[in-house]
Amino acid sequence: MNVVVISRSSALSAALQSQFASRSRASIALPLDDVHALGVDQLRGAMVVDADALVSLQCKDSCDATELQRLLALRQDFKARCDALAVPYLLLSDGRLFGAAAEEVEYAEGDELAPSDVAGFQLAELEQLLCAAGEQGMVLRTGPLIAVQGDNFLGDCLATMRGGKVLRLNDTRMACPTPVADLARVISGLVDQISCGTPCRGVYHYASSGAASAYEFAEVACAFASQFVAPIADIEVDDGGEGWRPAVPVLSCDRILQDFGIKRLPWRAYLPRMIKSVCEEAAK
Repeated sequence: MNVVVISRSSALSAALQSQFASRSRASIALPLDDVHALGVDQLRGAMVVDADALVSLQCKDSCDATELQRLLALRQDFKARCDALAVPYLLLSDGRLFGAAAEEVEYAEGDELAPSDVAGFQLAELEQLLCAAGEQGMVLRTGPLIAVQGDNFLGDCLATMRGGKVLRLNDTRMACPTPVADLARVISGLVDQISCGTPCRGVYHYASSGAASAYEFAEVACAFASQFVAPIADIEVDDGGEGWRPAVPVLSCDRILQDFGIKRLPWRAYLPRMIKSVCEEAAK
């Protein structure tokens, strides 16, 4: 089964293609505006991983309303083509559909959606569109993504630290940061099983293990970064300071383990190599 990755250029799309290549699975990545060019031969026997909305909304708080409707129409037409060819369709989303994070709460897939910001409402609309069309549709929600490239919380923290500025961070709102390489590993595992006949339907959660506040995460990142660059600025607890961006609450990830046997890995295991890469690139 080949994979069609719908995504603008991003750290996640690069991680997905690298992961598929390591599994000797052919893949192509293209933006949503170009899916009309895919022929029947390219779609038949393939699987679609739609990462474009997630990639876009992880970097900003919303999509322009007119642009959103245009993209929804494009996606709806493309999903109909996929359904006609029995092409499995995996949509990537995140947990902002549940609204602001509540302390000591892990949101499960079946919990009531209650988005509190524009991005959450837009992701909910996108999920509803997919789930209403055909049976070959699965949703995978994740947490705030971190990567060595692009606009994300890890890069912002390290840039501020290297600049010698004090980093004032919230220490109460929790999230499970998820390296793009870990999410790519999980998606590859889903593709492997779906290619062997597992139904592509339902809603699942995956975020790397280890809930942490923005302050706790920055503490760990700062400790690793101090091995490679100097000076490293101080970090301080501030209830009004910066929190996770995007602010995705903690997700329960039991269902993906029960149905697919996919285990969670800790984000801490990915961090040393990621930080080394960021610091080496900044030093060039």
